[in-house]
Amino acid sequence: MMAGDATPFAHVDPSPAALVARARDLAPKVREFAATVERERRLPGDLVAMLAAEGFFHALLPRDLGGLEADPVTAARIVEEIARGDGSTGWCVMLAAQSCGFAGFMPKEEARTIWGAGGIVAGTARPIGRAVATSRPADGFIVSGRWPFASGSTHATWFCGECMVYDGDEVRKDANGNEVSRMCFVPAAEVTIIDTWDTMGLAGTASNDFSIDGAFVPRARGFQVLVDPPRHDWPLYRALPLGFINHGSHAIGVARGAIDSAVDILNAKRGWGNVLLKEIPRLQAAVAEATALVDSAAGYLYEASSRLWEDALAGDDDPLVRGKVRLATSHAAKASVQAVDLLHAAVATAGIFNSSPISRQFRDIHAAAAHVMIGPMTFEASGRVILGMAPQFPFF
Repeated sequence: MMAGDATPFAHVDPSPAALVARARDLAPKVREFAATVERERRLPGDLVAMLAAEGFFHALLPRDLGGLEADPVTAARIVEEIARGDGSTGWCVMLAAQSCGFAGFMPKEEARTIWGAGGIVAGTARPIGRAVATSRPADGFIVSGRWPFASGSTHATWFCGECMVYDGDEVRKDANGNEVSRMCFVPAAEVTIIDTWDTMGLAGTASNDFSIDGAFVPRARGFQVLVDPPRHDWPLYRALPLGFINHGSHAIGVARGAIDSAVDILNAKRGWGNVLLKEIPRLQAAVAEATALVDSAAGYLYEASSRLWEDALAGDDDPLVRGKVRLATSHAAKASVQAVDLLHAAVATAGIFNSSPISRQFRDIHAAAAHVMIGPMTFEASGRVILGMAPQFPFF
């Protein structure tokens, strides 16, 4: 799609309220797919098409590159609503939207080639591939390697893998002696998906390994992560922590789904003495405590994120504000795990069957919380910022 062409989402109302409302309206339909998604370990084509038509995979792609250009808080709320319906589906929406952030670091025509007509990118930002510099057939790299965790691999149209750059047999080094890496993008037709994703949670994300064997990648179709400056003047690229808040909103969505499931169980099932479970005080307290955990974490996440977005729009940059966004993101995940654990224990045997939605939500939240971007290191890095030190962790 060339500059000036209509976005494929011209039919979508881009206002924040409308986007979140549409995601909320779709959540029950997403929930209907949840068991199939988990069983088949991928998103069915009908579900992908439904989400793609709304532009949710491209929420964080600038409008002139063919996306919705939703603000990051709105994009995070979209992920929350979809994850409330199904954790795996919400995860795929999250990662596809998050990968759109790479578009800002590439020439616009290359970005439009990849994302502009509704393309979806899966891949891994881990420099374990090999990119050998070449001048034939043009200036670029011959890329080979194998990478893990390509969420959405079965519906992706492009893949990205970070590589170490080689000149011949030697790893390239910059002027400071640091080894040079590069994110490289390859069309799905040149990628082999390796079926490795057999997990306890987020089973439907198809976060498989993938390999590339000698693909040519033009120099313009990539960039050096955390080194190259953005080429697109969208404020999101000046506030990198906002690119990861959807990890927190995804966890909140799964936890809200677990609250929904627990309420359904407690309203329907009876315990000893034929008493409805919802009449038991300790179960009432469990639902209340879980709700407080999730609501308070969501409030902190969206308040901190909105502040950073306002700063980015104004051109301000406060390290403490950045640090609190990363803290709020990881806290949202931690609080959501606590809430789901509380509810899963409360419903007792109703939660031990794999067919039970709350069982799936229990598995999904623990799988999601294992991600490095919301792991213990982010709390340590946030604490360093609060103490006036450098975070020593990327994407702050």
